[in-house]
Amino acid sequence: MSHKRIGFAIVGYGLAAKLPAQALTQLDEAKLIAIVGRNIEKAAELAENFGVEALSLDEALRREDIQAFIVATPTGSHLEVVKEIAPRGKHLLVEKPLESNLRRTDELIRTCEEAGVILGAVFQHRYDDASLMLKEYKERGLLGRTVMGSAYVKWYRTQEYYDTRPWRGRVETSGGGALATQASHSIDLLLWFLGEAEKACGFMNTLAHTGIEVEDVAVASIQFKDGALGSIEASTATYPGFPERLEFHFERGSAIIEGGKIVYLNTLSEEIPVIERGQGGLSGASDPAGVDIQPFVRMLQDFVSALREGKNPPLDGREGRKAVELIEAIRISALESRVVELPL
Repeated sequence: MSHKRIGFAIVGYGLAAKLPAQALTQLDEAKLIAIVGRNIEKAAELAENFGVEALSLDEALRREDIQAFIVATPTGSHLEVVKEIAPRGKHLLVEKPLESNLRRTDELIRTCEEAGVILGAVFQHRYDDASLMLKEYKERGLLGRTVMGSAYVKWYRTQEYYDTRPWRGRVETSGGGALATQASHSIDLLLWFLGEAEKACGFMNTLAHTGIEVEDVAVASIQFKDGALGSIEASTATYPGFPERLEFHFERGSAIIEGGKIVYLNTLSEEIPVIERGQGGLSGASDPAGVDIQPFVRMLQDFVSALREGKNPPLDGREGRKAVELIEAIRISALESRVVELPL
């Protein structure tokens, strides 16, 4: 791909579309060309904020100045959108989770592979300052083996959150509730640090919201391939909402991350500074829009570099699939009251 600025279109006009639109304004090597949607009036509202066009998908696919699409529509619609875009030779960056279940996720990945286009997954919290720093320490061998990891995503969403967007309350369209929609970023980070999951045992329920079929409380225990153990607690029913929290315990130390920032770090390594009362970062605990933009900018930079080099980005479709697989294993475990072995 040439060194001209890569043109992007964003499919969707909700909260998930605003973040990449903002991030693209900070990249010299990429440019937002259009907001794409079935409802042109709603697409135009977001497009106007960024000084770009509002187009139908057919119109956008005919544009030679658009080389890549960011899919930010409801989870259960990703596959159909990708099936329209990939055969036209356009590259794709798809919001988390990639799809509502593993079967549809695999079909989405296969569609891109058969079309020969690059597929990226949106898990920008791998690019948080805390995640990058801790990963560097781990890869340098300063922390030793990971022995335990826990993810706590105890957020709060009103009844109105589900009532105004009914797709959020259906498994078919959202992929799930607190686990898939709210906790998938934290689940991705657990997998990034602890490796492949081997067994999952989960429980879930709907306790504080009505008229929805997705869970608003969930807990799970995970055994990883190398023997490490993990746990997940996720909810949209925990008022007033608390910053997402990740705890990692290594042979040579422990770390706690809140809102993308390290709030505690204590290790046996003299090369790693001790942090005992760090300040947490932005969180979507009570406000879905409470998200730091810089990790998304970094992720987009990696994606653009991959497009220029004609190779898969670090966060490709296969990486994005891992969180979907673990969430599905937890859901099966909860529904069938059994331990589920992976891979599925």
